[in-house]
Amino acid sequence: MQFKRIISLLLCLLMLVSMTMLASCTSSEDESSADTGSEAEKKGEYLEDYVTMPEFKWSGDEFTEFHVAIYSNETQATYFCEDVEPNLYSTTDAILNDAVIRRNNEILNKYGVTIVGEPVNDVAEAIKQDVSSNLKQYDAALVFMARAATLAQDDYLYNLNDFTEYLHFDQPWWDKYATESLSIGGKLFFNTGDISIMPKIVSTAMTFNKEMLKRSFPDVDLYQMVKDKEWTFDKMIEMSREVTADTDGVAGMTYEDTWGLSSSYGDVSWFFIAGGKNYITKDNDDIPVISMGDSASVTAVQKILENLQLKDEWVFHCDTVADQSQKWVISLDVFGQNRALFRTSAFSAIKKLRQYDDADEFGIVPLPLYSKDQDNYYTPCSATMAYGVVIPASLSKDEAEFSAFMIEAMAFGGMKYITPAYYETTLKYRDLRDDESGEMLDLVFDNVVYDLGIIYNFGDISSMITNLMKTNSTAVSSELESKQSAIQLAIDNCLDDYGVVVD
Repeated sequence: MQFKRIISLLLCLLMLVSMTMLASCTSSEDESSADTGSEAEKKGEYLEDYVTMPEFKWSGDEFTEFHVAIYSNETQATYFCEDVEPNLYSTTDAILNDAVIRRNNEILNKYGVTIVGEPVNDVAEAIKQDVSSNLKQYDAALVFMARAATLAQDDYLYNLNDFTEYLHFDQPWWDKYATESLSIGGKLFFNTGDISIMPKIVSTAMTFNKEMLKRSFPDVDLYQMVKDKEWTFDKMIEMSREVTADTDGVAGMTYEDTWGLSSSYGDVSWFFIAGGKNYITKDNDDIPVISMGDSASVTAVQKILENLQLKDEWVFHCDTVADQSQKWVISLDVFGQNRALFRTSAFSAIKKLRQYDDADEFGIVPLPLYSKDQDNYYTPCSATMAYGVVIPASLSKDEAEFSAFMIEAMAFGGMKYITPAYYETTLKYRDLRDDESGEMLDLVFDNVVYDLGIIYNFGDISSMITNLMKTNSTAVSSELESKQSAIQLAIDNCLDDYGVVVD
């Protein structure tokens, strides 16, 4: 097995080296001729081949650079930005760094504008200060969506739907599910797509240990189980119970033992959303409404809570370790050191699994269905940490139009170069080393869910469920009833802040 892993890794490294050499040798006039990447890149197409863009009308020194506020790695050890400004961090994969260079160079050659990523510790605070002081240091920003929601409510951002001449959200470089989910009353203050890989990085799927699966369930093809829609919450628990055991020679279950699932308290939300449920949906007028109060949602979350709260039976929660500063390290250790069959994993953890030299091979599948009659697998995006692109309200209308133009160009270039570098090359061919996992990856990202209840946490609607997990309670109905008015008030206040009138 170790020999196979070494061979696989060498092949991946050879591919990466070849692609890096290809990227560095390609001339600026022919950057779209590489053998890898999106269809647009292969065909040499540019933005105007997809949409009717107005002519680039801006001139003067103030329009020769496009400054984007981004998160640095000083305070964000995991969720810092690597796909706007190249050569910032030695830990960035070379193939991703080269893709950023290619995108930025193409924009420079086409429009004479240099993309400048401005790393700051807190993007939301930087935008607030910039708008309040009218310094106009930033033409745009990539900010955590939960913080973007607050900025929008406090009137620090432009409505992106005011720039439909430049921003074409119906095009493939924008996430259509994000566009539909993130608007409120027809107003859209932040959005995502190929402008950033962070929404993919913070989406959650399930990793599994191939060797443990083979030993305990020799007749089980987990990939086929997914395709047959037999991969359910109940099946995950059943399999997890089978492998959980006190194996460290010390009485009592700890993270040193063997577990079915390595998890955290917050995963109750992810299993809930993966089950086709939502905290907040919207009505036909694009107005947020509370959706989790129906009987099906309450029953589902109660069942998830009841099972996740079972102690020492099938699931290890990193929230129980004494040193909470190390909870995520320990959570990953349990899986990376071959002591868990499954782990709920954001894709930020996939890269970190490279550090476990003795780890068994792993695969990836979507989070399980709540029941077999569910239409699709759904992937929850931890949208509090996903980036949304925004335009600061400090800019004049002309300057904001320039920002919208450049954001569209960056997003399109992201589709051509950056997303393929991360998704097709890094994830599929380096970190997930089998064809089936690549197929599963497509399934994972077919239905990413951006729940407004997660982003806005109206009246603590989403943290309420995590708190029930912490207190070992399943009193969903009574807790929701006690918070109903606060949730609705928070929604109403948001509508007021956005100037949305409800009939």
